[in-house]
Amino acid sequence: MKNIFRKYKNSEVIFAKLLGFGGLIPFIIGLIILNFNINKSQVLEIVIIYAYTIIAFLGGIYWGVGLNIKVIAKRYFFISTLPTILIFISLLFSLSQIFKLIYLIVILNFFLYLEFYFFKKKLSKWFLDLRIKLNISLTVLLTLIILSMYLSI
Repeated sequence: MKNIFRKYKNSEVIFAKLLGFGGLIPFIIGLIILNFNINKSQVLEIVIIYAYTIIAFLGGIYWGVGLNIKVIAKRYFFISTLPTILIFISLLFSLSQIFKLIYLIVILNFFLYLEFYFFKKKLSKWFLDLRIKLNISLTVLLTLIILSMYLSI
């Protein structure tokens, strides 16, 4: 593993990419498990909770940007609370698991939109590229999970 990092000048970027794509593994496992004859509702609930965690993590990005800039940091601190608030709102209502997954896809893409159009100058290019790839991957995985549930009903 160290030899891989030595080849690159910025091993932190490589490590962040490995962790980012590694974070998709539970979704892949969930998608695979859904195709077996088990309690699909329980698997979906675990996938949803993990997705909530990922979305709450997005708030940390904006908090970090707010800490690193001295001007208009309040805006970033406010935006950093939005992922958690949106997750909390979905927990207040008795929603179907499929609707929760659709809601998660909307939230993910909304925050990618924010990052791409409003914070493009504040975030590094490699990070935006990573976010785009991870967002597309996660959107596809969640869509496949929804289709897997819909087709098995």
